[in-house]
Parts: sequence; C-alpha cells; structure tokens
Amino acid sequence: MTDSGLRDKKKIATRQALAEAAFTLAVERGVDGFVVEDIVTNAGYSRRTFANYFSCKEEAIANSLTMNDYLERDEQFSFCTENYTPLDTIELYIRGSFTINKLRRLNRIISLSRNQPTLKLYVTGALMEVQDFAKRGISEEFGSDYPEEYYHILIGAVFGAILPVLDESIAVKLPEDDEKRETDSEFNQYIDIVFTHLRKGFN
Repeated sequence: MTDSGLRDKKKIATRQALAEAAFTLAVERGVDGFVVEDIVTNAGYSRRTFANYFSCKEEAIANSLTMNDYLERDEQFSFCTENYTPLDTIELYIRGSFTINKLRRLNRIISLSRNQPTLKLYVTGALMEVQDFAKRGISEEFGSDYPEEYYHILIGAVFGAILPVLDESIAVKLPEDDEKRETDSEFNQYIDIVFTHLRKGFN
C-alpha cells in the first residue's frame, strides 16, 4: 500500500473512531448530555483533530450512520448484474448492506434526532449521502440504458418506502439480531412487499 493509501486509511479510521464515540455517548447520555471534549477523550484524540473532521457533535453523531460504508463501498456492487434490472440491483444492495445492526443504528439515530433540529439536519444529510451513493452505483452500472431521471425516481421510491420503518411511522418490527437474520422477519416481509409493488411500476 502506498503512503497516500495508508494516510487515507488512517483518516477513515480516525473519523470512524470519533463518530463512533459520539454515537455511543449520545445513546448513553442523550444528545444534550455530553460535549465535544467528552468525545475526544473517549476516542483518544485531541479537540483539534475533531475539528479537522467535524464542525460539531451532531455532525459526528450523524456520520456514524455511514462510517462502515466508507470501508465497504467498493464491495457493495461487486456482484454480477448481468440480466438484472436497476430495481434488482438496488434490492440486492438494500438486502446486502442494510444489516440488522445498521438498521438498528439508523433507527436509534433517527429517534435521537426527533427533538434535536441540528442533529436532524445532519442525519438528513447522511441519509441523502447513502441515497446518492446508491443512485450513482446503479447509474454507473446501467448508464444510458435508462434515462437519468429513472434512477432518481427509483432511489426516491425505494428509500421513501424504507425510511418510515426506521422513523417508526410504520409499525414494522426490525429483526432481533445480526447472527441469525430470519427471512420471515417483519422487516424482510415488508421489503418483499415493497419490491413486489415497485416491480409493478418500474420493470
């Protein structure tokens, strides 16, 4: 690995450690129950290092949503998409990347942001980043086979159906653990329904 590659890896690890510390503190104490000094103390970094990555604790908390994505993205779309439609591809992405732990983290952070306008702003931005990544992935994979607006509409429809589960607008129980992901869980049944309906209009 080159020096620049090692530096990038170290930056990602530092950013991840700070975001993880912020998330842990938010869960333990509530968003108003800690300050940036607590984050850097728990993560083992300086206040100056924190400022190199985040402008405030709310931004750090929200970024814990996608920390693993920064490390795993290159593998997300490594499967063969021959004979797949964009809808098939995004379904594989959702089922493969939205692990139980990630779903629960999304649910927890969205819950934390409910009465925290600043955190809610950053959480919205982080969720949009995930959507943008998914849109870029299928757009690059299928290119001009489909009109550009198709990808925007498709991603908007998919994430628009999932987010109400995460913010508990829809009563769909998330799976219990990450070791045994039951295919008949309420969440997976809901995803089956979502993509059944989407196929009626997107294929």
